[in-house]
Amino acid sequence: MTTYDIAPNKIGAFLDANLFARPVFVWGPPAIGKTEAIMAWAGKVKNFQRLAKRHLKRRGLWTGALKAEIESIKSVTVCNSVRLGNIDLLDLGGIPYVAEGGIMRRAIPQFWIGVGASGKAFGFLYLDEYTQGGREKQTSAQQLSDIGTMGEYSLPGHPVADPKCELGLVFIIASGNRQSDRANSHGMGNQTGSRFTHVTVGPEAEGFLEGWLDWAARNGVNPVVMAFIRQMPEYLYNLKPSQKEEHPTAATPRTWVALSEVLDESPDHSVEFASYAGLVGEEAARSFLAVLHASRSIDIEAALLDPAGAEVPQEVGHQFAAASLLIRRANADNWSNVVEYVSRIGGSNGFASPEIGVFVVEAIVRRTPLLAETATYRDFCLKWADIRS
Repeated sequence: MTTYDIAPNKIGAFLDANLFARPVFVWGPPAIGKTEAIMAWAGKVKNFQRLAKRHLKRRGLWTGALKAEIESIKSVTVCNSVRLGNIDLLDLGGIPYVAEGGIMRRAIPQFWIGVGASGKAFGFLYLDEYTQGGREKQTSAQQLSDIGTMGEYSLPGHPVADPKCELGLVFIIASGNRQSDRANSHGMGNQTGSRFTHVTVGPEAEGFLEGWLDWAARNGVNPVVMAFIRQMPEYLYNLKPSQKEEHPTAATPRTWVALSEVLDESPDHSVEFASYAGLVGEEAARSFLAVLHASRSIDIEAALLDPAGAEVPQEVGHQFAAASLLIRRANADNWSNVVEYVSRIGGSNGFASPEIGVFVVEAIVRRTPLLAETATYRDFCLKWADIRS
């Protein structure tokens, strides 16, 4: 099996390039964002339609009623309730029962993606935590990609089980942890592995930090968290396979989102550190609190009222703290003042690094896309084109 490291924000592009031809398996350590990225991409109708067109053209089926039906669908089904680590082997194929006439049949489990009122299903079957299921379950689940059946269940659109797509069309995506991640993974045999196109998501991949910051800005992550990660990117993901079980917490994209949610609710001071440490670990929590406390001591109103004359914090940590406040407070009314303030880069009365100012402006634009259409933003982009590239 050949794998290539990509950042989580590139998972969608990889699926788009490969899933039409065969199932895709996404490898990666725990809590790095595999599931979130897959689910976000799979939930978009246009992505399914694009795959379906390419897939069915190869089978000579992109025509007539099936083509028209897929082009007109308004939603897709994404089934992600099948986690091999949590399912009994017997449940995969369905519990046997004696049907009328004494015939032994198997009940189709509710977790398999079913057909809707139209009698068809269009979407994705996402087999998460695949490697937690063990080799026996993996071999059993392999039937879906080989012959498209599991007990009484038939996978819609499978070339063997449903060659004319009379039941619809469903693509298979799977993901799991590597044995080296020490996440109760059983690995994968070559026989099963050869059924997938493989890719590995990792924190060392190009664009990992930038991709997460972009996602965070678009999804309402607290600006203090964003500013802290931009200042100390080593804390975005520091989960180690050797992590001691008595201290299972670690800084990951997943736990930073959870911390952001706690921070938004302003936890009581007496439990603030414990709340953050319980999510990202003591080391990351202490460093984060330093930036958080700095942000609470900065009067950002002066910068918003007098961007040309307001003092710029000299310590880098305080500058990132100010950055978080600007991201939170920026709006259409004070936008030009925010940009003017962060443009004061260099010298004794400016930001220590041009990247800080660019980070602030780009984060604000991602949170409020309409600001990208302003002359203020266009002028900023021209001035700092070298830094932004």
